[in-house]
Amino acid sequence: MTPEQLLKLSSKAGKILLESGAEIQRTEETICRLCEAFGVEEASAFVIPTGMFLSFSYEGSTYSKIMRIRSSSLNLERINLINELSRRCERETPSIKEALDELDRIACVQNYSRGMIRIAGGMIAAFFTIYFGGTISDAALAFFIGAFTQYSVQKFELHQINFIVKITCTSVLLTFFALVLQKFHLIYNLDSTIIGSLMLLVPGLAITNAVRDSIGGDLLAGIIRAIEACLIAIAIALGAGITMSIWISLIGGA
Repeated sequence: MTPEQLLKLSSKAGKILLESGAEIQRTEETICRLCEAFGVEEASAFVIPTGMFLSFSYEGSTYSKIMRIRSSSLNLERINLINELSRRCERETPSIKEALDELDRIACVQNYSRGMIRIAGGMIAAFFTIYFGGTISDAALAFFIGAFTQYSVQKFELHQINFIVKITCTSVLLTFFALVLQKFHLIYNLDSTIIGSLMLLVPGLAITNAVRDSIGGDLLAGIIRAIEACLIAIAIALGAGITMSIWISLIGGA
């Protein structure tokens, strides 16, 4: 084992965890577990949602690395697999190469298929439409709006579009389609349909992690994620508000 290999292993594990939606405390603990499993001294990690800093001492020398994190999603399977890997390393201490190969396999673990995610998005939009007072016919059309919303999000993510632009544009599109369907008298409860579809964009992960990190004492990470959640909420309201304002001024009241 070389210190450079261990830096690569621990930083890659931390990067996958952060990009998969893991909380800060779990990421820092996993990095330190992996370092200590291979016999280093004074392993420490400082992690925020947009980057991480790790350092350890080995044979009298100190090694450190800084890594920038630019994207985040939700993949609980990857988080679970890395947790298992870190604990297995503590018990068995495999070779660095074996651990790195395992990390490469974990990094390739995918979520559900794109089609399944779109169907799930449509179902979520439909159920929320009913929850907010919409009819069955409203929910049926909200299903297609929700599926289109997930499709749009996937396309924006594919081109690595900024999350504010992505959320705003998606909010504009789904609000526009709801207004068009209401204009043709296919939707009877416009507000319920739009709100039900917008629920797909609500930053539930960011809000949850902000509260969890703050309670865990990681106040900086909690503040960063709370700001992210606020910006997403503003983007949702901005997209829907602008679209409805332009529609009312050009077409008339909904």
